[in-house]
Amino acid sequence: MDLFASVAPLSGALDYHLERHSVLIGNVSNVDTPGYVAKELTRTGASFDGALNLALSKTQEGHFALGASQVTTGVIVKDPSGGGGADNNKVSLDREAAKVAANQLRYDVISTIVSAELSDLSYAAADGRGV
Repeated sequence: MDLFASVAPLSGALDYHLERHSVLIGNVSNVDTPGYVAKELTRTGASFDGALNLALSKTQEGHFALGASQVTTGVIVKDPSGGGGADNNKVSLDREAAKVAANQLRYDVISTIVSAELSDLSYAAADGRGV
């Protein structure tokens, strides 16, 4: 029996949100860079296989590959939907700030759940005497 089975998927989620935070902050730091296209971290199909017992497949050969670079928990893709100014910059500071705030909230919630899970394991390891 794996005692950390309930924490392992949460660890992956923490890693994803940490990497996504780096990508989003990179967008914010390039808000005034002419021609810069915002990036986004999307989850890879592997994260869904175990969680939902589903397998994702490509419907076209170019999916998941065009303009993407591999990272640990997802794929970085270009996100030109942020807008565009006279300098062809595709970063909306308001939109990126909202994404950073939402991502931080998700990270905080997951880390609270992980802390609670680990606290329960610690309590059980101490035979219910507290630590």
